[in-house]
Amino acid sequence: MIDIDEKYQAIRNHFEKSPADLNLLDRVYETAKKLHDGQYRKDGSPYILHPIEVANILANLDFNVDVVCAGLLHDVVEDCGYTLQEIKDNFNENIAQMVDCVSAIDKTKYQFDENDIFEDKEFIKSSAEEQTFKKLIAIGKKNPMGFAIKFADRLHNLRTIEIFDYNKQLEKVRESERWIIPIAEKLNSEHFYREIKNECFKIVNRYSAKTFLEHYNIYHETNKNNITALKNALNEAFINTTINESKIKNVREYKVYSDLETIFPNENIGKVSQGQILKVTNYNIYCLYSKGDDKQAIDDVLRIINKKLSDKIKIIDVKIGRFTHKLYFKLKDNLRNMYNLYIMSKNAYTLQKIGTLDGQVDNLIDDENLDYLSTKTMKVKTRSGEVKFVPENSTVLDFAFKLHQDLGFGFKYAIVNDSKTKQPPYLKLNSGDKVEIFVDRDSNGNIQNKAQLKWLAYVNTELAKKNLIKFFEKRLKK
Repeated sequence: MIDIDEKYQAIRNHFEKSPADLNLLDRVYETAKKLHDGQYRKDGSPYILHPIEVANILANLDFNVDVVCAGLLHDVVEDCGYTLQEIKDNFNENIAQMVDCVSAIDKTKYQFDENDIFEDKEFIKSSAEEQTFKKLIAIGKKNPMGFAIKFADRLHNLRTIEIFDYNKQLEKVRESERWIIPIAEKLNSEHFYREIKNECFKIVNRYSAKTFLEHYNIYHETNKNNITALKNALNEAFINTTINESKIKNVREYKVYSDLETIFPNENIGKVSQGQILKVTNYNIYCLYSKGDDKQAIDDVLRIINKKLSDKIKIIDVKIGRFTHKLYFKLKDNLRNMYNLYIMSKNAYTLQKIGTLDGQVDNLIDDENLDYLSTKTMKVKTRSGEVKFVPENSTVLDFAFKLHQDLGFGFKYAIVNDSKTKQPPYLKLNSGDKVEIFVDRDSNGNIQNKAQLKWLAYVNTELAKKNLIKFFEKRLKK
């Protein structure tokens, strides 16, 4: 029998030092439990377990009490008829806004936008999904913590998805890969990015990579005592140094699989052996400090490894982390296990896991131009030097539409990097380019529309395509 209150207590323990936080948390929990009473998940478990697990994920990542409360309440608007106004009145506006951020568009209340070429009355489910994620992005830009609720919700749903038909599972994976994973990546939310990506990998490759997944689990289970011994040796060796704590985490399955594909390009990685798994990095070591700086901490760690732990582990390389953008060290122990060693402050470690969830939203996620989610972006400057983010493979015509639709329709030529050469609309841009768009104007100073049907072959962004298609559709109807 599942003890729901006991699971909630694990969340409550994170806020035991703050009476005000505990009071709010308790009130939210009792409300969520009451509202979800009598509701059950597909596997037969009480529905309240899902928001509790979502809140637990957030609490374990050290989010504040409002975010954890929003996790507990994230489904009450959709599933219980509880209103956002009631959340605002009974708790606070911040929690209400985060819940609104993750509440899906009701398909029965779906409002078709005839001006959006990516919506269709015959495909209401897909169009409602598009609107739901546009809403997530729009509200998330005002309250970025709303993204964290969505990430935790999706992560728990993927972890408990086996009860559903496999095709339904794949549908959720596609949705996650279209929306959730790219947003997490743009926000540098490493924990959610890697965890959600990994759950999607395991679902998609459940059968084709069955042998790999089995060998991965056996390898890590067999090696558990060795890893515990190394962790204890690290913590003991770092006594009286700047390092307060050492953590060792498994590299996730999808990353090990990807690394194996790189070094064994002509082999079926789905049937890889445990011996081959040893050829790639399987563990991350985090050496954390509370006081001092990176340089002092790095000096301490390298000195200790070389003097006290050289019989157990050796440094073999130095690299730059993708999410941290900082140095990390490649290590190998005497059993041939390989590690990535990160040395950072405890605050930096927390930020690395959850991302900033702020500051990048306006530039990197544009609710009117969703190409940004599925492609890499680059910086392009306007004539005045203002930086704009555009998807890689953008043309100068794409850039013109990014600045304003009138500049797109009125495009005559572009000047790139202050050159004297006039550039055509199909010129591909490079990161760092400075672009000036030229147009023709009539006697009243209005930009003249010069759009041609062939321009559809010159653009690569959804925004530019949408504007051109809408324009030519209207012209054809005349």
